[in-house]
Amino acid sequence: MKISLMLLLGALGIPAAWALDANQVRGGWETTVNGAQHIYEFEIRGNRVTGVYCTDCADATTLAFVEGTLQTDEMRFVVRHVRDDGSTVYEDRVTARIEGGHLAVSGRTGGPGGATFRWAMHKDPRGPAAAGSAVSPVLPQPSAPAKNAAAYGVHRQRPRTGGVRPAGNGGTFLNPAYQQPGPWEPISAAKLVGVWYWASGAARQHFIIRKVGDQLLGMVCGPCDNPYTMGVLDDFNIRGDTLTFEIHHEDWGAGPLPYNHVITAHMTPNELRIVSAIASNQPVQQQPFAYLAFSLTGPVAAEATSPY
Repeated sequence: MKISLMLLLGALGIPAAWALDANQVRGGWETTVNGAQHIYEFEIRGNRVTGVYCTDCADATTLAFVEGTLQTDEMRFVVRHVRDDGSTVYEDRVTARIEGGHLAVSGRTGGPGGATFRWAMHKDPRGPAAAGSAVSPVLPQPSAPAKNAAAYGVHRQRPRTGGVRPAGNGGTFLNPAYQQPGPWEPISAAKLVGVWYWASGAARQHFIIRKVGDQLLGMVCGPCDNPYTMGVLDDFNIRGDTLTFEIHHEDWGAGPLPYNHVITAHMTPNELRIVSAIASNQPVQQQPFAYLAFSLTGPVAAEATSPY
């Protein structure tokens, strides 16, 4: 007689290792408590959980960093709040699990008073807003569980296919008349830390880069009140006058999820010039962003983005 492994493990009181699917919890979650919005953006690779947490997410001082593990029926992680020099101010210790249609998050903050909290977090019902004027997400995610696909909202955008012309010399996307103001300058971590901006209005993109210990981490958002239009910034690599880093897409983006955008950039005073964005989930020759050019302006100190 055949006995399923799931039933056998249950009879022995051993939880199945695959009880919690990473696709159930990856990406952005939000809730509002006493008028304040709280957002987590989870990145999951194997059983490792990383990501970011923020409140008023356009305020770069609220950005904190997640690290933990995906376990049999829950996530356990710490949220690291940092100073400008990368040192830790305090850590929150948090547990999260799927309960019904929401993510039940509970923990204790390491900040003043050490308060406990319990939140019922959800996906944003609006779905992803368009990421600037150049591209919109492909929805729904082909492999998404039904409970998550239903939360993608009303936008239902598709990529725009016209007006993007790849060019072997680095491209002429968005700013065809761009004139480089001078030689690219050497890049350092100190020159990158802060907030860089592209575009304007509600869809303005905020590239927030912070020092965390001895590494650089960050987030891009825009609009910054919608967890779908957020991505973790990671894997910063500086070589002379060339910078590469990655934008990690977990629950929104063009094509199968999750995937990364590998960004290549150079710097002139107060300008970070993006010259290439290669998505890891599709052949280079099919990508509208393989050759592009646009500029971020900054950096603005994190404190200058806070209204407090």
